[in-house]
Amino acid sequence: MGTVIYSASSFQAFLPTFGTIAFMLLIAVVGLASALLNRNQSHGARVGLGIAGGFLLIAGGATAIFTLFTMMGGQKTVNVLLNNKREAVDNCGDGNTCTRLVLETQAGANFFDFTVPQSAFDKTEEGQCYQVTYYPSTGLFSPSSDSASYTATSNVTQIKQVDLSACQ
Repeated sequence: MGTVIYSASSFQAFLPTFGTIAFMLLIAVVGLASALLNRNQSHGARVGLGIAGGFLLIAGGATAIFTLFTMMGGQKTVNVLLNNKREAVDNCGDGNTCTRLVLETQAGANFFDFTVPQSAFDKTEEGQCYQVTYYPSTGLFSPSSDSASYTATSNVTQIKQVDLSACQ
């Protein structure tokens, strides 16, 4: 039995995704309603709003379906050796940048990148062995998690420090 470094419910693990889906669907509904109900706009503007709203509705629906598939696929637990802790900086648009905290790990020939919150990032140490429970991504083009040599996910529900021999 190891020391629990981080623990979250499934809802907490998927909360950012749920927020994104809700935002996309809200904008889609507002765009479609505006296109259908606002008679004062020009015909071209209404058609444009309708197309944009429809596109967001389809994209939000597809994202929701793939998220549900990921959740229904169940959790996977793996013992990994923490090779590196990194702060990845991404472009977020409008010249802004966003920082992700990534644990680069390895289990045999398989490599994993886990995006984790600050509290989990601070408590982990390079060269230590951890048992990580996560939801493998299930998408249209995602390889099966059994054959993948590289997996990146942010849907982590538990990180537990275990004896180094568990990673050998």
